[in-house]
Amino acid sequence: MEITFVIVGGILAGCFLGLSWFAGSDAPYVPTKNERIKKLLKTVGLKKGDKFWELGSGDGRIVLEAAKLGADATGIEQSLIRVLWSRYQAKKLASHMECGNVEFIHGNIFSYLSFPRKRESINTADVVYIFLLPKGVEKLELILQKKLKKNSRVITQTFHFKNWIPIKKILVTDKKSPNTPLGKNVVEGNFWIYKV
Repeated sequence: MEITFVIVGGILAGCFLGLSWFAGSDAPYVPTKNERIKKLLKTVGLKKGDKFWELGSGDGRIVLEAAKLGADATGIEQSLIRVLWSRYQAKKLASHMECGNVEFIHGNIFSYLSFPRKRESINTADVVYIFLLPKGVEKLELILQKKLKKNSRVITQTFHFKNWIPIKKILVTDKKSPNTPLGKNVVEGNFWIYKV
């Protein structure tokens, strides 16, 4: 009888972890390839001391790459398991190299932006990065227009703002790993940059 409880408990724990890893209502978990992130952040001109925010930070790779460039980087993510993983990766990074401050916040990005906490708010951001489905991008368009300071830059990946005019469009490719198709005429390495 005890072995049955152990097996059932293990299955339930595995299901919980799996579902938590893939949690998120505004985007499925589709990680951006590391080489594309490095090229993009250099193209955008992210520098030491910049305030970088990622809305829907997944496994934290983009926030951590921004921190490696010296930016103070913050990620907001709905999946608790991915937030814990990201925080673990941030501790490892900080122990091996000098980097900017890193923070990962667990929560829904729309709730967080609607009710700013006492800690630093997104209105200080120099660069905001978004890789969400069109519905999420559309919801953020008006929110960010109101909250971001003048001259902040916003990067959208794959799905873009309908009413903003980008200052630059970048298709980041490399021969080793082709761009992942995510729909008709939609690929994972397509980035648009906007200025508020």
